[in-house]
Amino acid sequence: MKSLFGVLLLVLFLSVGTVGAQIGGPYTPDAHTMLLMHFDGDLSNVSTYSEDGQFHGDLVNFFFLPNVVTGMGQCLRIDNDSQSDSAYVTVADTQYLDLTGNWTIEGWINIFTFGTGSSDWRWVPRLIIKTGDNVFWRPNYFVEMWGDRRMFSCGYQAASQDAWPQANTPNNIMDVGEWYHMAFVRDTTRHILMTIIHHFNQSNSQIELVSFSVADYLNFGAADPTPITTDQPVHIGYAGGGGDSFLDGFVDEIRVSDVVREFPIPPIISDVSVLSNMTTSVPQYDVGAHIYTLFSTTIQSAKLYYSTDLGTSWTSVDMTTVSGDSMVGTIPQQPLGSIIRYYLEAVDNNGLTYQYPQDAGWQAADYLSFGIYEENTQTLALTFEEGSGVPQDTSAYGNTVTIYGSPAYSANAAVGTHSIYLEGDSSFLEVDAPFQAAKQFLVDFWMYPETEMATRTYCRILNRPRDATSWSDNNYQIRFNPDSRLYAGTDGSVTITLDDSLEMENWYHVMYEVRSAPPGDTVAFYGVLQLSDVNDQVIERKAVGFDDEVVEGFAPLRIGKAASPDTGTYPPFFKGNFDNVMIYNYPAANLPLTPVGIERKNGQVPLRYELAQNYPNPFNPNTTIRFVLPRNDKVKLIVYDLLGRKVKTLIHATMSSGRHVAMWDGTDDYGYPVASGMYFYKLKTKHYTKVRKMVLMK
Repeated sequence: MKSLFGVLLLVLFLSVGTVGAQIGGPYTPDAHTMLLMHFDGDLSNVSTYSEDGQFHGDLVNFFFLPNVVTGMGQCLRIDNDSQSDSAYVTVADTQYLDLTGNWTIEGWINIFTFGTGSSDWRWVPRLIIKTGDNVFWRPNYFVEMWGDRRMFSCGYQAASQDAWPQANTPNNIMDVGEWYHMAFVRDTTRHILMTIIHHFNQSNSQIELVSFSVADYLNFGAADPTPITTDQPVHIGYAGGGGDSFLDGFVDEIRVSDVVREFPIPPIISDVSVLSNMTTSVPQYDVGAHIYTLFSTTIQSAKLYYSTDLGTSWTSVDMTTVSGDSMVGTIPQQPLGSIIRYYLEAVDNNGLTYQYPQDAGWQAADYLSFGIYEENTQTLALTFEEGSGVPQDTSAYGNTVTIYGSPAYSANAAVGTHSIYLEGDSSFLEVDAPFQAAKQFLVDFWMYPETEMATRTYCRILNRPRDATSWSDNNYQIRFNPDSRLYAGTDGSVTITLDDSLEMENWYHVMYEVRSAPPGDTVAFYGVLQLSDVNDQVIERKAVGFDDEVVEGFAPLRIGKAASPDTGTYPPFFKGNFDNVMIYNYPAANLPLTPVGIERKNGQVPLRYELAQNYPNPFNPNTTIRFVLPRNDKVKLIVYDLLGRKVKTLIHATMSSGRHVAMWDGTDDYGYPVASGMYFYKLKTKHYTKVRKMVLMK
C-alpha cells in the first residue's frame, strides 16, 4: 500500500543537560519568534509580534503547576474533565501569526483524558490551532491528537480550500499522562511537512524521539498549496468550533516561528517508486527514491528490503546513488504468482533510522507490494466444489482465501454441485493478492440474493478498493442500488446502473467487463455490465464509453461485504449464495456493446434530464439524490456551500442513460463532517445543468 508518511523506528536519547536541552525549551525569543508562552504563572507572551493570552471559561479550570520536564518551570493545567467546563486559551490575531512560508510550530502537551468518537468533547484535543474564518476546521495550521487512534496530526488548510496537507504519526503513539513535545515544521525549500514527536521519560529524565513523519505538501492535490490565512485568534486547548476538541491536560512552552528550526531527525526518504504488477518477462524490478538528510548529518547506509514469503523473511539490497540524492535498488526477477513486499531504510551518521512506508518492520505493518503475472490470464477461480473447508483458488495463481464469520457450503448451486452461503450478518470472503487488479478485466460470478437483500441498499456484492479501510476508490465494485437495481463501476471513471429491479430468491449471472476501445473510436475505454438469468439468458446489458483510465486497487478483494475499518453493519452484508467467482486480467468475455433490456421500462429510455429534490430534506446524517439521464453522458454532481465553494464531489464520471442515485453523508472531500446549514447540489452534463438546495441539520 502506498503511504505518504514515514516513521522513525529507533529511539534517540538526549540528556537534558546537553545541547539537546533546547528541544522543547525553555526558549528565548529571536527575530523569528512570532509567539512564545512559558506559562510560568501567567499567560504572558514574550514575543513582540503578538499579544498575551486570554482565558476562556471558568478560571477554576486553570492551574499553574510545576512541570516535571527538567528546567521547564511551571506549566498550565486546562481542566476539561467535564463537558460543561469549556476551558481554553486564545491569543489575539496579528499579521505575524498568519504563516504562509516556512514555519515551526511547537509545544509540550500532556493529555489526561480523551474521547474516542465525535460524541465526546475530548475526541480531537488541540495543542494549538489558527482557527479558520468561515468554519474552524479550515485553519492556517493545526497541531492535534486523535483519540480514537491515539495519534498526532499536524497540518493546514490549503488556500484553494480543496486539501489539508498534513504529516501524521502512526497510531497508538500517545500514552495518557505522559509529556510529549510536538514540533510541526513546514519547509518550502523542499516542499515538505515534518511532524517530530519527543517524549520525556520521567524515569531517567531523558528526552526520546519517538516518531518522525514527513510528507510532501505538493502531493495532496491542492490547486494552491499555500496555507490559508485567517482573521481568527490562535486557540490553545480547543479548535475554536464544534464540540469535540477540548484538551483535558497540560500545555507548556508553546512557540510559533516563521523559520525552520533544527531538530535531531533521521534521514528523509521521498518519491519512492510504487511498483505496479510486473509480467514474467520483466528481468528485474528497480525501486528508486530520493534519500537525503537535513541539519548537517550524512547518510551512512540506504537499503531496500524485499520479501517473497509475505514478510516471513527479508532480503536486503544496497541502494546505489544515481545522481544527487536520487538512489535506486534492484529486486531480481521472480516467478509467476510471486507477491513481493518491499520497504526502504536509511541510517544517518548519528545512528538515526528512517523506514518507508510507515510501520515497516513492525507487526501488522503496511508495505509496498506488487505481483508477478502473465497477461491474458485468469487470476481467480472460486468454484466452491471442495464442499468443505476454506475455499480454494484453482487458478494458476493459487491465491489464498480468508474466511470471516461462518460461510457454509450449500447444495443450492448454479454451476456444479456446491456454492458458498453467507448468512448476511458477519460472513464474507477476502483475497489479499495483487493479481485481481488490472486496467482491463472481467469480473464474472453467479449470485443468489435472499429476500432481505431487497432492502439492503448499497450492499457491496464484490469490491476491490485501493484502501483496505474504505469502500470507495475501487478498481471495480458491484453493488445493490436503490430499488434492487444492479450497479457496477470503477471510481472516477465509469458507472453503470441497470434499469430492471432484481427479484430475490433467484440465481443471476453477473459479468462486468472493462476494455480498451478500438483505434479511432471516440472514447478510450468501454465498460459493460451484463445480467443473465438462471438459464444464462441475458436479461439486461448496458455499455458505457469513457476516457479516464481505471484505478488499480491493491487492497484485498472482498466478496459479500464492503471494505471498511471494521466489520460493522454499513455497508450491509450480503445474504445469499455465490458460485463460480472468476476474475480475469483482460476482457475475456468480449461482451457485446449493444444494449439489451432497455425497452423493458415503458418501451424506451428516459426522455429528459431530471435532478430530483434530495430525500430526506432536511437530513441527518445521510440523504439521497436521484437524477435521470436520457443518454450516456459525462456527469458531475457536486455539493457546494453558501459561498459557492466546493464541499464534495459525489460523481465525476461518464454514466449510462437511466435513473441514478447518489448519497451524501454530510462530509467533505476529505471525510471531515461539515457544519449544519444550507448547501447546494449541482448536476452538470454536456447538455444539462441544474442546481437544488438542501439542508443539513445536526
